Order: sequence, then C-alpha cells, then structure tokens
Amino acid sequence: MLAEIDRTLVRFSRLFGTGLRDSTRQHAMLLAAFGLIHLLALFADPRIAWVLLWMGYVGVLAVGRAWVANEKQRTRIARKLSDADPDALPDLRLSALVSALQLIVIIPLLLRSSHVLFGLYSVPDDAGFADWVLLGIDLLFRSILDWSEIYGVQMSSIGLDAMGGRHLVMLFLLTIDFILIQGLVRVFEIRRTIDEGVSAVVRDPEMAYRLGRRAVPRLLEQLQHGEMSSEGRIHVIEALAVLAERRACGPILDRFKDEALHATAVAAMVAIGFLPPLYHGLQSENEKLKQGCVTAILRIADPQSINPLIEVMEASESPMRERIVRGLSRFEEGVQTHLITALSDPSTQVRLAALQGLTLDTGEELMLRLIEMTHDPVPEMRLAVVDALQRFSDGRVVPSLAAALTDEDPRVARQAQRSLDHLESVVARRGGSSDQ
Repeated sequence: MLAEIDRTLVRFSRLFGTGLRDSTRQHAMLLAAFGLIHLLALFADPRIAWVLLWMGYVGVLAVGRAWVANEKQRTRIARKLSDADPDALPDLRLSALVSALQLIVIIPLLLRSSHVLFGLYSVPDDAGFADWVLLGIDLLFRSILDWSEIYGVQMSSIGLDAMGGRHLVMLFLLTIDFILIQGLVRVFEIRRTIDEGVSAVVRDPEMAYRLGRRAVPRLLEQLQHGEMSSEGRIHVIEALAVLAERRACGPILDRFKDEALHATAVAAMVAIGFLPPLYHGLQSENEKLKQGCVTAILRIADPQSINPLIEVMEASESPMRERIVRGLSRFEEGVQTHLITALSDPSTQVRLAALQGLTLDTGEELMLRLIEMTHDPVPEMRLAVVDALQRFSDGRVVPSLAAALTDEDPRVARQAQRSLDHLESVVARRGGSSDQ
C-alpha cells in the first residue's frame, strides 16, 4: 500500500518537471508550476484556492519522494545492482530543495484559506497576510529543536482555536520534520555512496560509469592527493576520461608534465575531446606540456585545430614540425595547402613527412611542385619525389623522370626507371581499352 502511494507520488511529481533531464527546463517547469499555484491562490475563489494549495502541498511531497527514488536508483547502479546510466537520470537535488522552500508560501496560504472556509483559528481583526506568513514561520521554528517554545517566542498574533486547526498545524509540523529528516538522511547517503565509489575507482576506473558526473569533484580531489601512488592517479585519470567531464581538463593538463602520467593524461584529453584547454596549453613554456597538447590535438583531428597547429609549427624546432606534419596527414580535409607548403621546409624529415601525407593527392599543384623538387640536393628527397611522380599520368612529368635516369645516386636512377615503366604501362592499358 505504502509502496503504491509512493509510486503515485513519483508519477504526480512529473507535473513539476522531475521527468526532465535538462536541469534548466526541469527547474523552469518546477517554478512555473508552483508560481501558477501561488498566483491563482492569491486571487481565485477561496474554495478553488484551497484545492490548488493542497495540490501544491502534495507536489512538494511528490518531488521529495521522486528525489529519494532517483537517489535509490543511483545507489543501485553504484552497487552493481542495475546497469542503467546514472547520467541519463535527472538530477533532482536542487529541485527537491526549491520544492521544499515552497512550503514557506504554501503553508501560510493554506492556513488562511482553511480559516476562511472553516473558521479554524483565532484571528485579530487587523490581521493581514503577513500574520499568516509569521504563523508559518512559527511552525518552522517549532520544527527546529522547538526553541521558540522554550523561550516563549511567538511571531504571529494568530492563535489556535478549533481542533481541526490544531490537526492541520500538527500535519504541517510533521511534514516539515519529515522533509528535514528525509533530506539529511539522503544527503549523507549520497556522500557515502560517492565516497565508496571513488575508493573503488582507484582500483577499477570503469566504476566511474556507475557513479556519473557528480563524482567528478571527489575524483579531482583524489587526483590532487599528495600521498596517492602513480598507479592510483592513472586510474583516477582514466575514470575522469570515462566520464568525459570538461571540468577535469585543467587538472589533467597539469599531469602532462609528469613523465609517469603523461601518456594516460594525453589519452584522457583525447577521450574528453574538449579543445580550448589544449589550445591554451600550446602557449605554455613547458615543453612537455606543449608536446602533450600537440599530440592530443592531432589525435582528435578536428579541422578547426589546423590553424593553431600551424602557428605552433612555425615557431618550433624541426622534431616538433615533423610531428605536426605527420599528424596533419591524418586529417580528412583542410590540410593539403599546408602540407604542400611544408614541402619547402628546410628540414628533410619535415619535407619527407609532408610528401608522405600527400600520398593520395594527384592534383596539378602538387605535380608541378614535385617536378621542381626533382633537383632537391638531398638524395632521399629526390628518391621520394621520383617515386611519387608515377602517380601523375601527365606528360609533363616525363622529362623530369628521364633526367633523373642519370642521377648521381643509383637508387634515384633505378626508381626513375620504375616510375617511367609504370607510366608506360598505364598509357598502354589506356590505349588498349580505347582500341576495344
């Protein structure tokens, strides 16, 4: 029976937005529902206002029970009794608090409307709405250690009269006590569940799936813990990557400087996929941090990151330029012009990396650039160029390949001959196809 009542309250709470996962829409719907009740209760007929206020009162209880049900479900997930995604559930903590605060308005209005309909209280002739509000505050003070009764403090001039009014006051006192106790118990339970889960994450990073994003602050505390081992920090970083939480980007970036954590931290930033902190890290004076940011950005391979990478490349030494050029070749679009420009780099390794990145390019711009590069002073570069020229079925490449047959490096000469043979076979196949 009680379970069915609880389920009914949870279903009723959806009228106040508890079924919405988006927190902004959830809170907007909650405030709109209670705001409408308050507004109508102030100006509607007393009987209609009385019914609406009881709906609001039940709504407060319903939102509280929905929150409890939500937290119990999260606890079951954390303890591996359910395989649901905790982040797919709405977070009702703030909604439960805002809903409970509505009693500050609902209780005075209910007391007033009940008196208008049934004459339950002793009300002075000059009493206004403020006196009913003060009566509600008196009830709140009696629920908190009953200190107002001990010191004889009574803020409202309205007194109890009929037995029905006393019953109503007792109901509200029990409601306030119930909400306070329920809230305190649930807050401690939430903290205990998160603490237990975070302790397990240090051994099993996949446990982060079962905690959800609300565990991020505690995980970040663990990451900063001075006494934690490198292995434990690695597991915490992996857990933050599992949650793909952007708030973790700053602390994870700091771990780029740690040799033992560098690879894990870079992989975590790739999993999170949030680029602005990585762009900021490119400006760092710490070479290890900068290298980690470049590696992560290249792995994410977002076309928007091409320009920041080119800026770093222009200001870096040869090894970093080569790394960036090789990474750019994995981008699906927007890098062709930059790779062709890199063919003029003073470093042979950078030029070779750029040429390898242009393997699928058969455009005229690249062909003309390669024809010029057949006179490169580095034999390895000339070898790569005459090999690449066989991709272009254009008569303009033949003179350069023919000239390379007499190259001083025998490897280049042999490759030039193979490239010419390949082009000749391509022309022969095309000729045979056209005859048919």
